Amino acid sequence: MAKDFISRGDLRLIPLAELRLSPLNSRQEIAAEEVEAMAESLAVAGLLQNLIGHLTPAGIEIVGGGTRLRALQRLAAEGWSRHPDLIPIDPVPVKVTADLQEAVAWAGTENSARSALHPADEVRAYAAMRERGASLSRIARSFARSEAHVERRLKLADLPAEALTALRANEISLEMAKALTLAPSGARCLEVLTSVRGRDVRPEQVRRELTPGTVPSTDRRAVFVGLEAYLAAGGTSQRDLFADRTHLEDEALLDRLFAEKGAAEAERIRAAEGWEWATWVPEEYVPWTATQKLVRLHARPGKLSDGEEAELAALEDREADGALDEAGRARLAELEARREGGFTDAQRASAGIFVYCSSRDGLSVERAYQQPRAVPRGAPEAAPDLPQSLIEDLHRIRLGALQARLMDQSELMLDLLAWSLGGGLRPWARPLAISPTDQPIAPEKGEGTSYPPRLAARLEPNTSLGPDGTPAEFEAFRAQGKKHRNQILTEALARTFCTGSSGLSAALARQLAVEVRRIWTPTAQGFLGRCSAGYLDRLWSELVPAAEADQSFQKLKKGEKAKRLEALFADPATREALGLSREDCAKIDAWVPAELGWPEVTG
Repeated sequence: MAKDFISRGDLRLIPLAELRLSPLNSRQEIAAEEVEAMAESLAVAGLLQNLIGHLTPAGIEIVGGGTRLRALQRLAAEGWSRHPDLIPIDPVPVKVTADLQEAVAWAGTENSARSALHPADEVRAYAAMRERGASLSRIARSFARSEAHVERRLKLADLPAEALTALRANEISLEMAKALTLAPSGARCLEVLTSVRGRDVRPEQVRRELTPGTVPSTDRRAVFVGLEAYLAAGGTSQRDLFADRTHLEDEALLDRLFAEKGAAEAERIRAAEGWEWATWVPEEYVPWTATQKLVRLHARPGKLSDGEEAELAALEDREADGALDEAGRARLAELEARREGGFTDAQRASAGIFVYCSSRDGLSVERAYQQPRAVPRGAPEAAPDLPQSLIEDLHRIRLGALQARLMDQSELMLDLLAWSLGGGLRPWARPLAISPTDQPIAPEKGEGTSYPPRLAARLEPNTSLGPDGTPAEFEAFRAQGKKHRNQILTEALARTFCTGSSGLSAALARQLAVEVRRIWTPTAQGFLGRCSAGYLDRLWSELVPAAEADQSFQKLKKGEKAKRLEALFADPATREALGLSREDCAKIDAWVPAELGWPEVTG
């Protein structure tokens, strides 16, 4: 063979018989079953990644791709006859270098941080193996992936070919492709694909559009009823592999099962605790209208003797030390219940409870309520002194009187506004009927983006319902002072700011000297790897003065270009090695893509 590999990183086609494993390859011992799995993968899907080789006086030695080399040699020994339509992979594409140090670096990189396949290529490879009859576990072993990962990729393989083509061309994101799997038909999938291709549409928006009228399995009603019970009753559903949830398609059936189970649970609790009545409430909390005419009863406080208090303290100490047996724990629970107190038998016999299901706590009970007066059975019920419509009018008048006074209380209203927007209150406990809309700022791929902690904290899902908004809680909030209040208001209102089309956002950005690079750095995964190779070439030439004379960057693969640029942005040693000046470094530190710049303000 001609030994003319003088440029770095040449990709050549080398006869399989001329390749051998390099001692630099870290995977010298490979299990036979792993080689067999790789051979089957290559026989079905082909060689999706080239090998990495080092030119030595003895020939080409493979420093990266040892398992693939062994699998190719096994297929060759079989005469490339494993499948009737198997095309021999000989010669083999190999990226070759004659530089020993570079070969050593490649060997480490290939075996510790091998670049991943494009998702579309991975999907097609898995689909090809499935069409050959390979099982899910066989495909997973062949690609060293989990079965759950392969199952999700095969779900993508069921998308129309045009959707996978759009994914491969980066016209849609992987997350968008995942959302498209919820389409009820191929025609519907293509319809939505056409509307989102090349546009800034959020995948979650597409998920909602493709599942109208469905209820996610995370809904409190679905959790309470249970997916198995819903399906057993004839309900239909659609599983979303990527969001780890199921969409229930018959909401009417779910509501019926929810009401039936709720009523049964209410009766069970009533009978077990001895209440006169129990009412199931379908809402997430007991509304005020359900209790406004009732009298609220309170549990009677309990009292222990001095000896029992000492016994309880001793039991608590032993419990803390883990030295309490079953009888001791039972006695501890008994004394705690007696000290806490409870409702008397007389109270239970004349009062009732409301049972409901909340998102946070599940099945919940609100005790105890009593009718204001008992009416003998058969006796005519006296007409109320005030009809309900009049009571509601009086309540409106009462609220109007309060609002009239609040109009003169600027500081108090600012306190109430801050408490409503930033206090984390339960939705129904907010004193002002204002619901801020936080704008979406979380990128689909967040690597390289680092928001300040007080802004980043709001990006995390919050399942807590917050406090009830009592007067004492409000006074505690006000006691923290105006500075705290104004900060809460500023942060809450800032999260609602949207760009709009008037140019105000651009004007404010210039006025406030907004620097996007303070919270964002170009990284391979978050930005650079998602750009075209031509874009990366132009960016390198723009930022590195000597790039015009040095064409080595253009010869790199796209993934290598992205990694090299990432190092340019983040690694001072890389800049020093390139001999960049202070002015060059300042330009790199300030660079942002045009899409992150602010448009010119007109008017």
